[in-house]
Amino acid sequence: ATMVPSIAVHVVAILLLASQGNSFLTSPVKQGRQAVFTKAAEKDQTDRSNENYAPRKTLTSSRRRFFFQVTGALSTAPVVLAANASPSIISSIQGPVQDLIAPGHWLGQLIGINSKTVQWNFSDATPDQVSTALVKVLNDLTPERRSKLCIPEFDITRADSTKVHVRTWTKNEWLDSLDVSLKQDENGGCVAEASFYATGFLPTSIPGAPIINIGFAWFPFASPGPRGEMLQDFRLRALQSLVSKQLQETKKGA
Repeated sequence: ATMVPSIAVHVVAILLLASQGNSFLTSPVKQGRQAVFTKAAEKDQTDRSNENYAPRKTLTSSRRRFFFQVTGALSTAPVVLAANASPSIISSIQGPVQDLIAPGHWLGQLIGINSKTVQWNFSDATPDQVSTALVKVLNDLTPERRSKLCIPEFDITRADSTKVHVRTWTKNEWLDSLDVSLKQDENGGCVAEASFYATGFLPTSIPGAPIINIGFAWFPFASPGPRGEMLQDFRLRALQSLVSKQLQETKKGA
């Protein structure tokens, strides 16, 4: 019984969003999706110089704030938009679907917005060792580190010597995917192609988000990170460093 009002709330919100005018559709968008995390990041007093978020106010971020204001005003208990540390039941159900089709990645991977792919080289490790190290790094992340990386919750769906795939949810349940392809180089080391990308414009906590996000696939949006760096760039750089340290520790302990 509570699901119907919730769906109605979000349908109304989306319709209101769509009615804001053509200027929104034609204006350039440079940053936005992570603007809702600004206040939370500013509260983090640890390592401020490296982790302090300072996203700019842009058209997309204003759009997001408008969305949350509408849903909050129309519902006294906007459960699906609550900032929970773990994904809601709706996100858990819809997450695999959105991860599979990833409409937010269709345009992003072509123009480099909210999608980043880099190459990691580990000369002294095999693909299996890198896969194991990455899984350990993710599982050993402290709540504080997860918060800084904006991945308070994640689900490792595959981890072997050829690929590691991870679904990561932000605090407000936007789904971003980490995909790492592994292969051995000619010298016996490992070459990894690591990608981190947004799967959709709307969070998976909204009923029907995977389908609705197909309609937003053409719309470019971005996620700013610390020190003017984009979020996906920051995540990949941090994870590469952590994996390298983990491999070194494993080698020392062997």
